[in-house]
Amino acid sequence: MEAPVQERSIAYLADHLGRFLRKRERVLICFPEYKKGGLSWLMEQAVLRCGALPVVWGPDFRWKTLLRMAFSTKASAIIGAPLIVLGLTKLKKAYATPLYIRRVVTAGYPCVDWMIDGIVKGLDCEVGGCFSLGLEGVVAGFACGHSWGVHLWDEAYGADIVDGNGSILPAGEVGEVVLYPKDRPTLRCPMGENARLETAPCACGCSAPRLMDFAPGRATDPDLAALGQYLQSWTSILDCRLNKGECGLEMEIVVFPGEKLPKLPTAAKLVIRPWDPEHDEPFWYVPRGKIPETGGEDD
Repeated sequence: MEAPVQERSIAYLADHLGRFLRKRERVLICFPEYKKGGLSWLMEQAVLRCGALPVVWGPDFRWKTLLRMAFSTKASAIIGAPLIVLGLTKLKKAYATPLYIRRVVTAGYPCVDWMIDGIVKGLDCEVGGCFSLGLEGVVAGFACGHSWGVHLWDEAYGADIVDGNGSILPAGEVGEVVLYPKDRPTLRCPMGENARLETAPCACGCSAPRLMDFAPGRATDPDLAALGQYLQSWTSILDCRLNKGECGLEMEIVVFPGEKLPKLPTAAKLVIRPWDPEHDEPFWYVPRGKIPETGGEDD
């Protein structure tokens, strides 16, 4: 990402985070990688600009380290990928660890209602959200509140909702989200997930279009998505990895010993193992696509 684009993204994030964060509070930033220009780096710069104190997870990305940092720093806010924040709430419960987090901003991929519900229940917090392309450092919107949708960064990005043939659907209809930068509209990025575009005024006062009701798109196996939600909703399961291989369903599930487990489907390959604090890092998931570097008539 070029420096002017980075500066605009930092300013945009600082504007929105500044309404959410408090001066000089410690903010834990937890994504499974850190690089200049990436999402974690942009969040760090924006938090500094808000007058808060960023605490960045890494280079040790174990679950154990995340829990220790959240406790020892007394962070009162956290910015991170939703399933990682959800995993932190499960660690908090399993080890009866007092945390001070009261504000959560999710980013990296959609934070759907069941994730939000688990985070709110686990941390007794308020939740906001940032719309981005995985960890690539492309920030395209911000949520104004739970269940109100995600406002696009209207000055920088637009989005179309398309059907299976790529035809643009009218506002309000559900289809695949295709994101594009407004200064290079031919650089179109299919997001791999479905939503609907809402153009009616929002209760928050923002007039930018909103993406509502995110759901897995055609690039996601619906059976695996449903199974992942079912498993991740259990506090006894810290993490899981699912795949459909040549021989059938493959599952690796990391659990807290002694906790009740859900009924599991038959799998060709099933690994259930206790959490290993000395080695386990969060499983990562296929991120959204990224804006192509070239494309169309603007080249």
